[in-house]
Amino acid sequence: MGFLDRMKDKAQEMRERAKDIVSQSPNGTANGAGSRAGVEASPRRLIDRFQDLTMPSSPVKNASIDDESSTTREFLRVYAQRREARMEEEVSTVARTNQIEATEAARTDPLVDAMARGFFDEPSTSGDVVFDPVEDSLLRLGNDFTVEDLSKEEERLSDLADRVSSALNKEILAHGSDFEAGMTKIAAINGCLEESRIVMSNSRRLLQRIGADVKSAMRVTSSHTTKGSILSALRLLEDIKYCQTCENSIRSYLDISEYAEAMSVYSKAWERLENMHALTCTSTLREDFVALRWELVSCVDNVLVDLCGTFDSERFTKLYNTYPSLGNEVKHLADKIQDAFLKAVETQTEGMLRLHAMLSYNQDEAKATRKSRMGYKELCSQLSPMQFVPCIRKTLESLYEIFLSSYKMTTWCKTRMADVVEASDTEAINVCSALIAALEINRKPVVEMASVRLAALLQASSAPSNAAFREVFDLCRVFITCAEAFVGEEVPQLRAQLERVGDRYFESLHSARLDALKAMLENERWMPVSVDAIKRVRDDLRNAMQRGRAALGLTKTLGDTVMTAFISEQVLNAESFLKFIDAPNPFVAVDDKSADVEHKNMSEEKLDGGSDGDEKGDVERNEEETEQEEEVHGFSKNDVDKVGLDRPGVKITASSLYVLQGIVEYTALMQVMRPSVPIIFNGICQLFELALVKTFNAFGRTEALAPESHDMTPRLKGTLSRLGNSGGVMAIRPVSIANVDYMSSGNLYGLKERVVALESLCRVADEFKRIKARVKRSLPLKDAALADRFYSHTVAAVEDLREHVYKSVASLLLNISFCIDAIGDGDPNFALVNSTLSGKYNIREATTRPNRWVADVQGELLRFTTRLACADIAPEALRVLWHYARGVIEDTLVEGFSKVKKCTEPGRALMTLDVQTLQKEFKKLAPESANSDWRYIDTYVQAFYTKEDDAMKWMQIHPEYTKAQKVALVNHASAAFRWTSSTRTQLIQAIETDTLI
Repeated sequence: MGFLDRMKDKAQEMRERAKDIVSQSPNGTANGAGSRAGVEASPRRLIDRFQDLTMPSSPVKNASIDDESSTTREFLRVYAQRREARMEEEVSTVARTNQIEATEAARTDPLVDAMARGFFDEPSTSGDVVFDPVEDSLLRLGNDFTVEDLSKEEERLSDLADRVSSALNKEILAHGSDFEAGMTKIAAINGCLEESRIVMSNSRRLLQRIGADVKSAMRVTSSHTTKGSILSALRLLEDIKYCQTCENSIRSYLDISEYAEAMSVYSKAWERLENMHALTCTSTLREDFVALRWELVSCVDNVLVDLCGTFDSERFTKLYNTYPSLGNEVKHLADKIQDAFLKAVETQTEGMLRLHAMLSYNQDEAKATRKSRMGYKELCSQLSPMQFVPCIRKTLESLYEIFLSSYKMTTWCKTRMADVVEASDTEAINVCSALIAALEINRKPVVEMASVRLAALLQASSAPSNAAFREVFDLCRVFITCAEAFVGEEVPQLRAQLERVGDRYFESLHSARLDALKAMLENERWMPVSVDAIKRVRDDLRNAMQRGRAALGLTKTLGDTVMTAFISEQVLNAESFLKFIDAPNPFVAVDDKSADVEHKNMSEEKLDGGSDGDEKGDVERNEEETEQEEEVHGFSKNDVDKVGLDRPGVKITASSLYVLQGIVEYTALMQVMRPSVPIIFNGICQLFELALVKTFNAFGRTEALAPESHDMTPRLKGTLSRLGNSGGVMAIRPVSIANVDYMSSGNLYGLKERVVALESLCRVADEFKRIKARVKRSLPLKDAALADRFYSHTVAAVEDLREHVYKSVASLLLNISFCIDAIGDGDPNFALVNSTLSGKYNIREATTRPNRWVADVQGELLRFTTRLACADIAPEALRVLWHYARGVIEDTLVEGFSKVKKCTEPGRALMTLDVQTLQKEFKKLAPESANSDWRYIDTYVQAFYTKEDDAMKWMQIHPEYTKAQKVALVNHASAAFRWTSSTRTQLIQAIETDTLI
């Protein structure tokens, strides 16, 4: 609502009030309250009251005039003066007119006219009393007046006030429009006056300011040189103060590691210091800033090292943008980054080493202080086996993060390079190009330095346990894969170092295993282990042979973790490391529970997914390859489950079980330590050779190794001689049977132990044959001949050893050595049946009764059968023992027959009868599976009937008989059939001189 509207409303309100007053007092009188108000009010006061009510507040406040033109200011001043004067004149005219009109209106009333003239005038404020209403009323009452007179006077004055008020109200109602117009003019005048006042106030301030500026300008103009000096000094002081403030700010930023803000402030402050380089007073400040620069550079170095360890694009962007502000005196950012990555490798590796080496519960303060002063290589030797694996895992984890940071930093620079090329920023292009080149060139030095630190850690540390070493070796192998992918080429130094470490560890492991196996074999009781143990080692061996898989029954290695994604056979180029960017860090330790859950989830995914077909195909292919390999080595598809550890009722000794566990363990190492496969295979061979030698040493006849002995095959003799001559754990030492309790006659000369030992060794040999093809595939071509020689000599010699041992025990259990003398004619004390003085087979008539020695041998065969039954021998071993028992009988008979001095045709018939009688008894006692071929003795007996002309040929085609046996045969036949003496002499001479061939 505007001012005029408010005034109109006010006037309307006063009209209504006047009407009410008029209607209430038609005779011109009012109540006491209205009379008193009229007495107190005067026309001037009413006008002032209306002015107060209608005076508007200025709508223009705090206005300012910005025009500083002198013409404008003069015009405003004159205009304001004239307007103010005009408004004052109009106000005074209106006030006088209103007063006169009000007075004239009041005087129309007789009562009012009777009042004194000064009764309606304004009271004087100057102190000069013109009219006193009280005095006038007292004069009217006289000197003697009473209370009643005072009451009457009061009523008169009240009536007078009411009449005056009624008259004024009537006048107001009569001149309402004029009153409103007057109020409008008064408001306009008041607004103009307010504007004029503001204009005058602003003008006055402007004039004062202009006056001060003019005075200052006049002073400065009067001394221009002084002015310039002061201003220059002021600017210098301001710059110095700014630099000092910046120094404090930079140090505060450095304290809170806000290096980017510190570098930004430093660049601004140094720019101002450069402008003041000629001033001597700033030299100290410049020195402080130079020192501050190197502090800032050191801080930047630390930040760069942190970024090399864990890349942060936001932090690197700040560093990239603010680093040029340090000036040209510091190294280029590309050189700094190269140094930072090398320092990061050094810092991370040493930090991890000290972190683990200093953790010891029983470590005193002096020892901790001594460790803190040690160098890297010396401190590596202080790691315990328990600390070694976590230390190397953390070291490789940090090195992998450094590789990853370098690759991400290069990617960031290439992205920035594309942006600046698009913006055609030459300087930025040069910087990005230098950074990219430095990062790519620096990859190889970073890998080489990491290799040196890792090699020092592997060489100086004590050897961990077997399972821990496999984990460490697999970690190093994966690290080599990552490092070669990172640098884009092979790292021969790291591979060679890892190979040397692997060889050193394997030598230590293998030496300990050989010593343990030697002690186990020397103290072996040759008792079979439990079926569960055999089943476990069989499963471990089968799983170990599965291509690309770790043995599930062994201590858990990295083959079932994230490591399986990293293989050493990879194509190396500039983008080889790209596959590692989104993959998790392969060196982060995962607890077994998490790994099991992950493995279970992966298995469920495989069952739900479409990879079953591929895995099934791989399994089928592996099974086909296994079947083909087993068929090649004499195992038909139908007999696969009947060889090795798959044979029903298989018996394995503790030492053989230890050998099989060694095969499993070494096979797992072969999958990890690819360069050391020949050495590991040689270790497997040595385990088997030691078992072979010690088994022979326990049950074989060491005198059979003599060159003139023929009690074993040449292959077995050559193998045992070669191994025994190597010395060490392979040395063959004669063992007296009397000193071994289980080899006594009461224990059947260790028959049960011999059978278990030999069958166990044969099963191990079968397992070696089973893995031959896969082992040969793992070996380099130059070492394939080593495997062939091992299998053709050592593994094949197991059957020869079994023959030798079974033959020896058969000769001990079947003691028919007396038959040699009983059959021959050399023992005059032996009682002969149906014999003459010339010999028992030098008879003229045939007989149907065998010799007495045949019954003795039959008795020994019966006792032999009883002993075998008491030993509870497996059917196969039983068959082999009976086979060699037959061989013992044949050898004894041939040797006995060769001791016969003379033999006639009836005597040869008696020999045949004796042999056939024994054969019948043997077939009756021996199992059906035993070999009943008596060709050796039959051939010798029937050779008696060879013609004289064919004798030489027979001697040539039968080298299995000894010289003495052949000479005896020639003597028997020549005497019986009356050969010529020349033929007899020629044959004997040829036999004795070995000229039959």
